[in-house]
Amino acid sequence: MKKWTAVLLGAILVMSMTACGKDNKAADDAATPPAAEQGTTTPAETPPAKEEPKEEALPTADELLQKSAEASKNLKSFAMKADVKQHIVVEGPEKQEQNVDMSLDSELTLEPVEMMQNVVMDSPEGKVEMKQYITEDGIYMLMDGQWMQVPKESEQEIRDSLDPSSASPEQQVEQFKTLAKDFKVTEDGDAYVLTADVSGDNLKELAKSMMSQAGNDPQMEAMMDQMDIKSIHITYGVQKESYLPVTTDLDMVMAMEAEGQKVSLDMKMKSAYSKHNEISKIEVPKEALEAK
Repeated sequence: MKKWTAVLLGAILVMSMTACGKDNKAADDAATPPAAEQGTTTPAETPPAKEEPKEEALPTADELLQKSAEASKNLKSFAMKADVKQHIVVEGPEKQEQNVDMSLDSELTLEPVEMMQNVVMDSPEGKVEMKQYITEDGIYMLMDGQWMQVPKESEQEIRDSLDPSSASPEQQVEQFKTLAKDFKVTEDGDAYVLTADVSGDNLKELAKSMMSQAGNDPQMEAMMDQMDIKSIHITYGVQKESYLPVTTDLDMVMAMEAEGQKVSLDMKMKSAYSKHNEISKIEVPKEALEAK
């Protein structure tokens, strides 16, 4: 169960969809002919009809999804803050319930793929705080006030979870194009917002596609085949001018059976994005580089 939830969070972390929109305008011409009066007096001019301000049509979900690849190609780095709340229920000989809350504060560059991440997790086992740097030269972690370098033989699995080739903008667009009919587009200040409640056959295919971004794991694929995905609610907010992401909310309810136990997970994740293309390099602290 721990592996399941950990990989799920990793998959969601590396999935940052960006979208953009297209302005559509409609024009109407209205003319009111002057009213003529009988007699020799000069006819009075009828004041021109006052035009009502025209509202710009919202871009469609198809337009937002299609153009998201264009915006994504220019995204070289960003920061993300996320709050994740999980309610896990295990039903076996004894029923167990636990709440796991996690906060993530990350900075990520895409060329090369490097990341700094602060993680705070509250669970029944206690509170865990960790800082992690993933760079081309190595992976470093700070826990309990102690820096350590992840052994080279253990690096690859972590790096695979951050491989952008498994989550290219084009692939992301294709994933969500199948859901275009489910998305509703609205406005919220300076952002366009897409929302969808995914149901039916699209549920498992969407979840599998998202999971695959965390790498090819046979054990995880087997778990996915056993999962009964109850619902997925997605909300994306993108800037109107740059069409870069500003918020992502994801609610997922899943259930599965493993080793004679029924496991259900209700997860809610809220993310906010900033520092678009402002991070040039992930700098590892000197004390981390000196760790053994």
